[in-house]
Amino acid sequence: MTIKLYLFDFDDTIISTKIYAELYQPLLKMIKSKLKLTDSQLNQKAENLGLTKNKFGRWDTGDLCRELNLLEEYYQVLEKQIKVMPVLHNTVISVFKKIKAKQKKIAVVSNSMRRTVNAYLHKYELEQYLDFTFTRDDTQCKKSDDVYWQKLIKKQKLNPKECLVIGDDPEQDGAIPEKFGFNTLIIKGPQDLKKVSQ
Repeated sequence: MTIKLYLFDFDDTIISTKIYAELYQPLLKMIKSKLKLTDSQLNQKAENLGLTKNKFGRWDTGDLCRELNLLEEYYQVLEKQIKVMPVLHNTVISVFKKIKAKQKKIAVVSNSMRRTVNAYLHKYELEQYLDFTFTRDDTQCKKSDDVYWQKLIKKQKLNPKECLVIGDDPEQDGAIPEKFGFNTLIIKGPQDLKKVSQ
């Protein structure tokens, strides 16, 4: 069956997550200052909220700020940094153009919050290539949860056999969507994106 829709993961596929590493300490400092917490108190609070550290041993600062009612402050820092730090992988736009030239559709499927995704899409003028974005705000869960994919299929009226999920996580962008009939392509790095448009 022909692929009609390309579903791109966001972080570490389209956008380099080095921006989050750069923002990590400033955001932790802001949280500790606002809430008058020490390092160990902040860690304890995060654990009490049910948060876990990522593969880099860091808290997801977006999740942390959301749980602590500091999202506005989070976005003030993030949106300022997005303006000055180039983190779009350089092959993305050429790949998107090639897909669109073939009259195919493109979407972003992300674990990030919609406002985060939109901030990047706006900065890099990517909206023009996208048919839709689907984020964890649409499902109240992440791609590691079956419900995410079930809601995506239902909301966008997808035939998974006509879709290709492209991402860097073998579980969330591979094994889980495959259960629902999606085609998948796991990439090791942004240079692998070129394979998509061949």
